[in-house]
Parts: sequence; C-alpha cells; structure tokens
Amino acid sequence: MKKGTNLARAGIGLLVVMLLLVGYVFSKDKEPAVITVQGEIVDSQCAYNVHSTDHSHDSMIKKGVYGRDPRTCTLHCAKEMGGVFVLVGKKDLYRLDDQILAEQFAGKKVKVTGTLDKGETLHVLKMEEDNNSPSEKVPLKQ
Repeated sequence: MKKGTNLARAGIGLLVVMLLLVGYVFSKDKEPAVITVQGEIVDSQCAYNVHSTDHSHDSMIKKGVYGRDPRTCTLHCAKEMGGVFVLVGKKDLYRLDDQILAEQFAGKKVKVTGTLDKGETLHVLKMEEDNNSPSEKVPLKQ
C-alpha cells in the first residue's frame, strides 16, 4: 500500500509542477505589438489646450502670438513654453519617447511605427512624413 501512496503523491507533485509551469508561461508579459499610427506632430501645449482656445494652432497663429504656421507654433511651444512633442491621431494622442526625432517633423503629418506601452507612450521605431495623408487638418484632442 505504501508503494501506491508514494506513486499517487509523486503524480500529484508532478501535476502541481506542471500547472505552475503552465501558469508561469501564460502570465509572462508578451512583447508589445508593433503598430503604425498616422497623425500630426504637435506640441502638448496646443494638444491639451493650455494656450490655445480651440485645441489647434489656428487661434495662436491668428493672434500672431506663437508662430506663423503649425511648424513654428509647435516648435515655439515645445521649446519655449515647456511643452513636449506628441502625436495626434484621428482619435488618440500619444506621448513620444523620441523627442529629438519628433522635433524634425514638428507640425507635419507623419506615419509613426512603434510599440505602445500601458501609459500611452509610443516607443518610436520609425517616423516618416506622410505624403499620402489627406490635406484636412488633424483634430487635436478634446
């Protein structure tokens, strides 16, 4: 009888180890998916309506306060007003981890490929001007 009991205990022990192993495999963080987002590189000041009255560069440009076009407004607010470069898509706003690359595309429509973390930061793998994007204005976050 002891032989059967020991065999049963070994079987239960093996089952527990297998269940723990399976749980570990499925609980591991998966590599984030690579996504591509189209939008415009703007400054956080205008995107979050800090200085703007309409979530766009238009009100600031009309006042002649911070620039003559979206690029100069974006550069001024990001560099002089404490803002950062962000990507505004059709419905979402993304923080960008590569501010140096984003500066090169300030005020322009772009395609950004990267991975998105839980904090809505897009980790940029590639950024390029989006010449195929419609010419209509990208709405900034409401």
